[in-house]
Amino acid sequence: MNQQVTRQILWNVPPAFIIIMYALLGLLIVAFLQAGMYWYRRITLGASEDRFDQLARRAFLALRDAAGQGFVVRERWGWMHYTFYTAFIGLTIGTTIVLINSDLRELASLFGYHFYFYNGEFYLFFKAFMDTFFLMLIGGVIAAAARRFLTRPRPLAPPPGDRMLDNLENYLGYWYPLLMLVLVGITGLMLEGARINATHPNFTEWAYVGRRLGRLEGALGAGPTYHRWLWLVHVILVYGLLFAFPFSKLRHFLLAPVNLFFRNLGPRGRLKPIKDFETAETFGVSQVEQYSWKQLLDMSTCLECGRCTINCPTATTDKALNPKNLVITQREHLLAKSPYLLAARANGTADNGEAPAPPQGSLAAADMITQVATEQAVWDCTNCGWCEEGCPVGIEHIQRIDDMRRHLVLMESRFPQEATSAFKGIEVQGNPWGIAQEKRAEWADGLDIPVMAELEDPADIDVMYWVGCAGSYDERNQRVSRSFAGLMKQAGVRFAILGTQEMCTGDPARRLGNEYLYATMATQNLETINQYKPRRIVTQCPHCYHNLKKEYPDFGEVGYEVVHEAEFIDELIRAGRLRPRKEIARRVTYHDPCFMARHDRKWNSARRALGAIPGAELADVEQSRNRTYCCGAGGGCMWKEEVGPHRINAVRFDQLTAAKPETVATGCPFCMTMMTDAMKAKSLEDTMEVRDLSELVAESAGVSTR
Repeated sequence: MNQQVTRQILWNVPPAFIIIMYALLGLLIVAFLQAGMYWYRRITLGASEDRFDQLARRAFLALRDAAGQGFVVRERWGWMHYTFYTAFIGLTIGTTIVLINSDLRELASLFGYHFYFYNGEFYLFFKAFMDTFFLMLIGGVIAAAARRFLTRPRPLAPPPGDRMLDNLENYLGYWYPLLMLVLVGITGLMLEGARINATHPNFTEWAYVGRRLGRLEGALGAGPTYHRWLWLVHVILVYGLLFAFPFSKLRHFLLAPVNLFFRNLGPRGRLKPIKDFETAETFGVSQVEQYSWKQLLDMSTCLECGRCTINCPTATTDKALNPKNLVITQREHLLAKSPYLLAARANGTADNGEAPAPPQGSLAAADMITQVATEQAVWDCTNCGWCEEGCPVGIEHIQRIDDMRRHLVLMESRFPQEATSAFKGIEVQGNPWGIAQEKRAEWADGLDIPVMAELEDPADIDVMYWVGCAGSYDERNQRVSRSFAGLMKQAGVRFAILGTQEMCTGDPARRLGNEYLYATMATQNLETINQYKPRRIVTQCPHCYHNLKKEYPDFGEVGYEVVHEAEFIDELIRAGRLRPRKEIARRVTYHDPCFMARHDRKWNSARRALGAIPGAELADVEQSRNRTYCCGAGGGCMWKEEVGPHRINAVRFDQLTAAKPETVATGCPFCMTMMTDAMKAKSLEDTMEVRDLSELVAESAGVSTR
């Protein structure tokens, strides 16, 4: 290939224009440094938190998920963002190549090094790729703009205007950066066409867009002067776009990799314990600066895409809590309050003297819980985790909400009235119903199930069966306990229960903000468990499963493995110890519990167990597996009244019935209750049923539950 197949870089560009370009570059660098310091100072207002472990893993995951855009393309419209993101990266690389072959080439020659690879076949391929990237940029941005400004689906609904600052970022919104992206793409192609029209090279076929534009511009009388001024316009537009990155919604392009780097690498769905009950002066969070620096970084990173709301049970049922709006309004509150906090820090008035106070009635002076977040929003959350599942930039929502709950409960004794009986029941009787502790094992009367305290050698058992409060006291879920126990007996599993020694794991208390009560229950339960040192614990309750497995290690030594009933039944079937034989010719839809599917990424075992039943036809809905929709009972919501125009369990039941099931199968006692209530509300008891997967397997295996 002829090495003359190239173009002269900066052809027809006068020195004055080049000076302007580099002057703008200098201003851009200063602007980025100032913006970086601006956000650094605000983010570091937060409390300390160690997120500097496993640096190599963090770097890999940040590169994978930021550059790879894996979390973005999970949604159907993610292709739009992926298209113009890829195009922007491609154009940035292309511009860098041009820079290397011009300025850096000249600089290298001063030291005796000579190179130039912007020619020949490379140049031709380069032109084809750059034209393609320009088209991708324009097409992707136009599609995204149409979605954001014309169709505007629910996730893109704006946050409350009275809690938004009147600043440059909110004024520019997304219209400015999207407009700049389109104009940069259009003028880039026009500039290529103008150069081709003015120089008439004989190798333009690879510039398949530029050559056509060049003909059009030539027909309109364009020449070298047109090219020269178009070059300057294009450069100014490019810098107009680049200046927007730190000062507009495009900030997420810079902060998202950082936030993904500092993501939580611990167990999903785990809450951080309060470890200093004896010395702490305050519990939970009521002031924005009491959040950790990572939680403030979360606020700063939000790109307002609304993915956190797609399957959020509160956002989709028009409740007060919208996780996107919560993060945005807390960020606005942080920005409004930060000048006063920074002044206090700079003047040392945090320790002596009075800190400058924001004016009354301003967003800076607003109470973060009751006025910024709103108290109802704080109590709406079910802790289902969809917000964190959907977020493409690694924002952690649940901890920030439960931190506010902790403050309300532990510092102000303010919580939904209905939760009072649950707290008292757990504290006095070891269960949220407040039923006598001595009745905990009555569900097992006549089943000849051994109790751990009565065993000569607890090490002889295969598993310890953690029944849970619902499985012990709720009449409907007692049938599930008997079915599951019958399955283990038929399979020859050596198991035992704690009986009256078993108490609530404390999950409702923790999720409702009563961390002190939770810590008490966790410590007592761990002492009981470690007394017998079981190798494995099995439970049908995902909330018990989650706490025993992920939360209890913060409160003491844990030497056991925890398995859910779905995993254990599947294990027994695959080992040939359980053989479902009876045909159950029913169409079954499995409702994935949030704390199993989303928080623990486990959904296959339940489907394999149900699939082993002869005649059972499994039918999934779109909102399944990690995209499951909450039943409405998590986050302690089982123990308080639901507020809002629509009930979460009714919405979920409608989703499941779209698959036209005859049986809705569950793997959680809370889900059992909520789906049964929704079925009865629609008077479908005669045509449908809600059953636990262990009941279905037990029926097929011929297990008696009486």
